[in-house]
Amino acid sequence: MRRSRLCAALVFAASIHALAQNPVEGWFPLHPGDRWTYEHETRDENGEGPAHLEIHRWTTEETIIGSWTVSQGTLIGKKVRVNEGALPPSYIAYPDEVAYLVRGNCVYTREVDWNPQRHQLTADFVKLLDRGAYSADFCFPLVTGETWGAPHWAEWRSPAEAKDWQVVNTESHDPAAPDKRQMFHITSISSYLGSGMSDDVWFEKGVGIVREDEIHHGTIGEFHTRLLRFQPASNR
Repeated sequence: MRRSRLCAALVFAASIHALAQNPVEGWFPLHPGDRWTYEHETRDENGEGPAHLEIHRWTTEETIIGSWTVSQGTLIGKKVRVNEGALPPSYIAYPDEVAYLVRGNCVYTREVDWNPQRHQLTADFVKLLDRGAYSADFCFPLVTGETWGAPHWAEWRSPAEAKDWQVVNTESHDPAAPDKRQMFHITSISSYLGSGMSDDVWFEKGVGIVREDEIHHGTIGEFHTRLLRFQPASNR
């Protein structure tokens, strides 16, 4: 038992050291204990027309719980808890634990399929990842005009989450202090016959995602996320 605990501690320390050498460090907070509180809102007409929108709001608390080295990069575990409000009836409940994947200078934050007990990616996810069927959500450093992703996979009814992302511009909360709270506006647009989706993300260095708007262009379907509070780990 003592030996296994020592091995686990050494693996954890190695993963933290590897992450510290990565360009992601300094951009995206991924330390155990880093915590975000988000407010979410959905707006859907669900076949009833725009005069009868269903609106749902809830908040989540999301906390980094660990880091593990895998052959594809570094897995980052995150605990998700719904605090207030209720998810739309059509939504699947949030899993208790989700994962990020840090690979090179990029981070995959959605659809990362893993085994939380073994701290490993699933074989199916690895196959799709190797085929380019998943796009990273962020590649650092963020620079206006920078693009990444896999647009050839972004057709309607694609089996995976591949998108073509672009950093549109930078924005500042305080024009008198452009170096303070600078945000990067990142966008992805996918289109298909008769409709389309746009996904806009605002990212702040050292904080993470501060806002996201996913909008369906056709029948009304919207998903809005706003950061209420970011609490860095106390042991940084």
